Amino acid sequence: MLFIDRHGEAAFALSEALSGENMVARLEGELASALGKEAVAVCSTDAALHTALHLCGVSDGDYVFVPTFTFYSYIATVTHSGGVPVFLDCDPNTRCVSAAALETALLWSELQRKPPKAVVVDNAFGSIADYDVLVPLCKAHGVPLIELCCDAQGGRYKGKPCGANGDYGVIGFDKRLMGGGGALVCGDEKGAAQKFTRFVYSDGENHDYRINNCVAALDLAQRDASEKITARARKNLAALCSSTDCVAQPTDGDAGIYALVKAARLTATLIANGYDVKTPPPVHSLPQYRDCFYFEHEQGYSVCRTFDDYCLIGMDISIFARSRLIRFLNSGA
Repeated sequence: MLFIDRHGEAAFALSEALSGENMVARLEGELASALGKEAVAVCSTDAALHTALHLCGVSDGDYVFVPTFTFYSYIATVTHSGGVPVFLDCDPNTRCVSAAALETALLWSELQRKPPKAVVVDNAFGSIADYDVLVPLCKAHGVPLIELCCDAQGGRYKGKPCGANGDYGVIGFDKRLMGGGGALVCGDEKGAAQKFTRFVYSDGENHDYRINNCVAALDLAQRDASEKITARARKNLAALCSSTDCVAQPTDGDAGIYALVKAARLTATLIANGYDVKTPPPVHSLPQYRDCFYFEHEQGYSVCRTFDDYCLIGMDISIFARSRLIRFLNSGA
């Protein structure tokens, strides 16, 4: 990782961490104030999600509703916690969890008399879900909602910061803070979260999920840079959408970290030209999850399958790289 510290904030924060200052507590305090929720910093996004699932009471055999358009390791964390993933299709506008699929799945689970212990909603690759619909739906069925906010950290949904829209928030630092890793789990149960994530010898389940003090210092020092990265990514996405017709328009509140571009056949070439490109398959289609339940947006219509011709291209790029990408897409996509 190339780390550029132009103004010395990171060096100063590191010196404070090495001198004994509790930078973890400072990071938790600043982000808790920004989010309006209690916050606990941990070593990774998977650790934060595992903690949130624990706080929801997930144990062996419990259903956990999850998105299919997401990063596969999050689903592995659900199975590691003992949960049984039930996959939900995408909304055609937000590209996040479909409210129609969620409602159908909730009714199905009620008929089985086995409601889910949690619903995981991912702000998929920077797109932001429609929480005005999803949150009331979960509340009506008494199911906690976990907001996964790894690619949309720094984004907002109708003025509310991403990570604060559900009962629990999971915020990964890798994509926006660039400090060195780590993640945050936020909610209203700081004591229980700390007990689960701080390894001690006891009868209860707990883990050594603590974030290193120096890593927390770097994350704290990069908060201002995170806002600049978010703004640059949004600007690049807007420029791309206005310059070529093969890019999916950003949704309301989109954090802009990835552009969804109809150029999947060019993935290898784009990567060879230095672009950050992903072509994630629907997770429910992976061999290890093919026996899991999956609910479509509409019967016979899987929105996630409409993305087969698309790839995701990272928008944290320079103006030169953006111009070159536009020319490349217009000539070859």
